[in-house]
Amino acid sequence: MTNAPDEDSINRKWAEMAASVDRLAERIGDPDDFPVLAGSSLAGDDDVSHPFEVSQAVRHLVNASVDQLHGIKTLLHETQTQHLAVGSTLARAALENTAAAMWILGPRSRNLRIERVLRWHARNYTDQRAVVGHLLPSDPTDNLELIRTVAASRGIDPKVAASGYKITGPIEGAEEFTSIEVKFHWAVASGFAHGRPWAFGLLAQRRLRIDDGHEVRRITPRTDLAIWLPLQAMHLLGELLRLRDRRAGLPMPPMPDGTPDSEFRLSTAR
Repeated sequence: MTNAPDEDSINRKWAEMAASVDRLAERIGDPDDFPVLAGSSLAGDDDVSHPFEVSQAVRHLVNASVDQLHGIKTLLHETQTQHLAVGSTLARAALENTAAAMWILGPRSRNLRIERVLRWHARNYTDQRAVVGHLLPSDPTDNLELIRTVAASRGIDPKVAASGYKITGPIEGAEEFTSIEVKFHWAVASGFAHGRPWAFGLLAQRRLRIDDGHEVRRITPRTDLAIWLPLQAMHLLGELLRLRDRRAGLPMPPMPDGTPDSEFRLSTAR
């Protein structure tokens, strides 16, 4: 365990994160950003996965993650509104989307990258049919046959490509390509998202009274914990973008020096 960072450290880190998120929001609004250079690994992936291009799936997931991080930044940093679980719930979504993109893009094997992007699309079509299929003019899962065709052209098992995946697959699989404990952070964030008492037990608590042997407690947010999960999601997104740039043939920016966020680790101290 580590001692909780002081309020000045937390405020400085929020300011740094807010500036980075705002820059990313500008980037995803630019249709010419996130290019894929001809002859790059990612360009080759796109050629053989059409119409299920790897770069487009990754771009979609980056967009979703940035949107969720921007929501956290707006709510917690700009409006200074502290909820018990909203920031962690949004961080969970950002972690999940970024991990899915890293799971797709991370493998060295092109065929494995293609298989995973096809499985990602298959999950999308299956979910679409289950939720809004009755509102659509055609069955979304008709696209599964095209997924099988693309898979077969690469020697990928069509059944696997069209099978989708369980959500924990990318969460666990992404850890192969990062030192961040994705599954642990996602699980903690999920505890808040689902209202689990153990997760809320990490927040600040004060006993008010005891009624008939039952404690009545007041639970309030913790500023150190409020930034912890969003920072993990932000760091994971940064690693994904570096991986994406490398696959796309772009020059690599220098890595940040040191570990400035080492103090922002989970502490159960209240």
